[in-house]
This record gives sequence, C-alpha cells and structure tokens, in this order.
Amino acid sequence: MPKSSSSKAPRRTRAMTGFSALMPGILMAAGTAQAQVATDARLSIPEALSRDAGTALSLVTRQLAMPFTDAFGFPLLVALLGVALVLAWPFRLWVLRRLGRMLEAASLEERLAITLRAVGTVVISTLLWVLAGQIALAALELTLTLLPETQVLAHALAVAIGMAGLGLGVGRALRSPENKALRPLPLPPGLGHAIGFYPFAAALMLGLTHVTDQLAQLLHAAQTSWIMAQGVILLIETIVIARFLIQAGHARERQAEATPDGAAAPAVPAIFGMTALVWVALAVGFGAFVLGHTRFAMLVLQELLWAGLVLTIAWLLTRFFDALLSQLFDTNRMVGRFATGVVGVKRARIKQLALLGSALLTVIVWLFAIGLVTAPLHGDQAVVVDQLRPAPLLSSVHSLHLSPGTVGMAVLVLIVGVALTRIMRGWLENRFLPSTSLDIGVRTSLVTGLSYVGIIIALLSATSTLGLQLEKITLIASALSVGIGFGLQSIIQNFVSGVILLIERPVKQGDWVAVSGAEGTIRRIRVRATELATADGGTAIVPNSSFISSQVSNKPDTLMSSRLDLPLTVAGCPSATEARDAVLDLCKDAKGLREEPAPHLYLTTLGDGEWTFNLRVYAKPGTSVTQAKSDLLFTLSAHAEGRGIKIKSS
Repeated sequence: MPKSSSSKAPRRTRAMTGFSALMPGILMAAGTAQAQVATDARLSIPEALSRDAGTALSLVTRQLAMPFTDAFGFPLLVALLGVALVLAWPFRLWVLRRLGRMLEAASLEERLAITLRAVGTVVISTLLWVLAGQIALAALELTLTLLPETQVLAHALAVAIGMAGLGLGVGRALRSPENKALRPLPLPPGLGHAIGFYPFAAALMLGLTHVTDQLAQLLHAAQTSWIMAQGVILLIETIVIARFLIQAGHARERQAEATPDGAAAPAVPAIFGMTALVWVALAVGFGAFVLGHTRFAMLVLQELLWAGLVLTIAWLLTRFFDALLSQLFDTNRMVGRFATGVVGVKRARIKQLALLGSALLTVIVWLFAIGLVTAPLHGDQAVVVDQLRPAPLLSSVHSLHLSPGTVGMAVLVLIVGVALTRIMRGWLENRFLPSTSLDIGVRTSLVTGLSYVGIIIALLSATSTLGLQLEKITLIASALSVGIGFGLQSIIQNFVSGVILLIERPVKQGDWVAVSGAEGTIRRIRVRATELATADGGTAIVPNSSFISSQVSNKPDTLMSSRLDLPLTVAGCPSATEARDAVLDLCKDAKGLREEPAPHLYLTTLGDGEWTFNLRVYAKPGTSVTQAKSDLLFTLSAHAEGRGIKIKSS
C-alpha cells in the first residue's frame, strides 16, 4: 500500500510525487487485480457485503469530518477542479482543431498528414487528461486534509483518468469525427462510432479495475466481496469485447456485400482478421471465471483490453514513421535534393535508406509494444498462481517446465517469431529488394534464407522458454536420429537440396526448366519442393532433390510459358508443302496467337496421302495457353472443310 505524504510536506513535493507515481500506475492498471483481500470464508455473502459497506461508510464519514486546510479551501478546490475539467474537454478539443488546421496549411503528403494527425490526437488527449488528473489530485491534496486511505484512492483515480484519456485519444484518432477521409485506416461501414467508443471503454475498464483493486486493499475486503466485484467488472469487460467483435463482424459482412463481384475488397489491418483468436481468448477467460479461477480470468480479459490499446498505438506509430521518412527522403525535397545533388547519392539509394530506416523504427516500435503487452504477465506483483506464471520472453531456464503458463508462453513466442519473420519477408520481397539492382534469383535466395533463419530462431526461442536448452535439443536429436534416417530421409534430402539450389543458383525463379518429366517456369523454390507453372496453366510440384540428382534442362526462351506445341495430321492435300501452307494460313485467323514469333510447322511423319506435323505457336500476353489452344482448334475445325482438307489433332 502506498504511504501517505505528511501533511507538513511541501505542496510541490507532493505534486511531484503524484507525477512520478503516475506512469507505473498506468502500467499496473493493465494487469490483473492486485487486491490483498481477507480470506475469511466463514462470512456469508450478505454479511461480507454488509461488513465491507460499513467499512467504506466509516472511511467516508471520517474523511468528511476532516476540515479544509484554510478558509479558501473550498473555492480553491472548485476552481482547480474546473481547470481540470476545462483541460480535459473544451481545451483539448480546441487544441485538436488547431492541430488539424496547422496540418491542412502545411505542405505535407496526405499519408503523413493523416498519420501525424492520428498520433498527435493520441498524444494530446493522453497528456491533457493526465494533466487534468494530476491537477485534480493536487487540488485534493492542497485543500483537504486527506486520510492516508483517501490519498491512496485519489492516486488510483488519477491513474484511471490518465488511462481514460489514452483510450479516448486512440478512439478519436481512429474515428476522425471531423473528416472521415482523414481516418488512418479504412473502416467498414457502420464501424466508425464503435471504433471511437470501444478504445475509451477498454481504457476506462482498465482504470476501474485499478481503482477497485486499491479500494479492496483499503477496506481489507472479504474474499466474497472481492470476487463479486471482480465478477461484475469481468462481466462488463466481456460484454464490451464481445459487442465490439460482433459489430466488427457485421461491418465486414456489409462491406463484403457492398463489394462488386470480382472486385478487390478494401484493405483492412490484420488486427481485424484476428477476431477468431480474440473470441477464443474471451471464451477461455469467461470459462475460467465460471470455474472459479477469477484471477486468471481477469488476467486474460485485462490483457485483451491492454493489448488492443498498445498494439493500435504501435500500428499508428509505424505508419507515421514510414510516411515521415518517405517524405523526408523524397528526392524532390530538401534532404533528398541535398543528398543527390550535393553529396552525390543515387536516387535509388535514397529510397533504400528511407525503407531501411522505416524498417528499423518499425522493429523497435513493435518490440517495445510486445514488451508493454507482456509486462503485466511476468511482473513481480502479478496475482496469478505459480504454475500459470509464464517465464519472461526468450529467457533460459535450467529445467523443463510443462505448466500451462510456460507452454502458453512458448506458443506465443513461436507465433510472434513466425509472424515477425513473415512480416520481414514480405517487406523485403515486396518493398526493399525490388528497389535494388539484384536479379530475381538473388532476391529469392535472400528472402528464402531469411525465412529459414527466422523460423529456426523462433523454434529455438520457444524451446528455450520451455526449458529445452541446446544440449537437451542435441540429446533429443540424437534420440530421433534413427527415425529421421528412415522416416524423414526424403524430407531432409529435399531440404538440403533446396539450400543448395539457393546458394549455387543453377536455376532461379522465372527460368523455364524440364526435370523429371515436368516442364514449366519456376514460380517458387520452397523448403521441400519447387513449383513450376506449366504451359497448360497448371502447376507441377517437383522435389528439390530432383534438381540435384536428375538431369535438368534450363531453356533460355523467355516465351516458353506461352508456347504451345500441337501435333496435327493433315490429309486432302497433294503435297506436304501445300498442307503446311494451308495450316499456316488458317493459323492467321486464330485469335489469341502472337504474330511474332510466327507459327511454325515441323514435319514429323510421312503417310499415304497424309502428313503429321508439330505446330508451334505462342499465346498473346493476357491469354492463357489453354484458351489459345481452344481458339486455334475452333478455327481449324471451322475453316478446314472449306479448303477441302481434313485436320486431326492428337
């Protein structure tokens, strides 16, 4: 329990004490209830509630009996509370409007202006509400003789006010009520009001949990009263989270119905695609409460609310940094012109520098966000049972711990590691590497190699969280060596072959190859096999070991993916030459064929009044080989009889 400050302490010292205690309190409010409650189970529910209500009434009575510090105490209290109220609402709205007008007048790119407005809204709202809470706290300490218990409760209320300001800022940043076009993310229809309300409701519930925790400590509440209070809070939080998920689902359905068939739906952040996972977590938390695990249930629900706020802010910050560096290093602006004109840096290098800077800041922001999300899980004061306490991320332990907490944390580490690897791979594959002069083969090798390394690191981190250190992994690998030698031999062989393909690069993405009876363009080299896009529009999966142990034909023809070879038997012409000319003349009427390279016939078999040719044609860009073949056969069938010849295809 925090100690009360002496009534003779300087006023400035007490105010600074409140400020220094605020931010740790906000982080602790994101955790579960911390109340040290009485464990007297002999009291019935009415007796427990009556006793705790009497204790609360006694505290209120004793505080009301305390006098003001001087004759001007009451007017000063009202004045300071009025200042706090003005800061939290009308002054905050005025500052946000001024920020909007300043950004409209500034020569900023649209993406930077939108993200800067959103981040500024969160910062301004949070700071002003924190300041309002501190002014209200200082007003109480300056004008009233606070009891130690009341002072603790006042500090908890100040923390709750700061949390509410954070949620209010996040909701307003996402909703952008002044202009929907300035929203940092495209919201499905009908979700605008909800996206503004629910972050505020989440932060309010976090603050309310903190206040309830402190109040339970002050009253030495009975366990029955504490469980009932936490149950009410848990029920409200469950309704808040479930209601938001339902509204988000309905909004996505309306968006899907409004999207024309064949059109791409508007991009929505990935967080909206995680509703199934949130539903599962919500069900686990509520089920734990029903089964009597109140603390674990509160941990799950509090983490959902806290993670939603933190991850949303992290997403806004990463978008802001990306837009900021993109404009800062624009070659048409001062920094870009100086780098290209004075320093002599190439334009492509400037763009790559901006992308690398954005990636670095993005990684820092997300790592910091993950640390904030997981902080309440492994804090020293987290009230969770010992077997459910997850070890800190990536920490090594000396023995294997197969408890629900450690298993859950290991799964979380693995999911986060794989997700970060996929994000980094997508950024390299789609944004950074295309801006370099590296060929497609080197790009593929780098991206695939990064995926291997990232997944291996994620696996090692997850096993380390479980207590499986390197020497234990070596023992397990030795024990499984026989099974790997027999059952997984083919998989290991293909994996090693894939690594060799990426290092030596005898073939690369985009090459037309023929191997093990399959022929097509290399689309992707995966861990176990390589995908080939065949000429007929299909996909062939070739094991990587075939490229090492079999003969591979790598054809340099860049039009191989659109080439069509069709065997034809022609009858009714006096000579093979006239049969060839007739077929080539018919090919001119076929749609979907390239004029260059022109169709070509190869004579393969002589017969009695008939000749067999191999017709080679190329499909036009945008036309599949299958469609080109169909058009060609229709043309030959429709015009061959008019020329008095017969054409058969085999």
